[in-house]
Amino acid sequence: MKLGEISPYSKEQQLGKKIKKSKDFSPKVKKQIFERDQWRCVRCGSYYLERVPHHIIYKSDGGTGEKRNGASVCISCHRLAHRKDEIRRWFEKWRDKYLDHNGDLL
Repeated sequence: MKLGEISPYSKEQQLGKKIKKSKDFSPKVKKQIFERDQWRCVRCGSYYLERVPHHIIYKSDGGTGEKRNGASVCISCHRLAHRKDEIRRWFEKWRDKYLDHNGDLL
């Protein structure tokens, strides 16, 4: 490549760096998730929500802090999601059925 030519690759790609996505929900994304879910638990409808949305794909499994990976949950449903695989899968199916690729309702 000659001086002055534009590279088709980002700086990160040129340097061989992986672009890291945040695994935590930003305050803006939290608000978007709660508003999208109408300030109710998506599983049982309770208004007594956890302060942080549930990561549908756990951070430990590579889940990110993107809106599509979050769901408003009450403490009971959140505990169940972390204890029972069928509840965890319920959230994945909910996401696939009701959310588009941006995390907005279909």
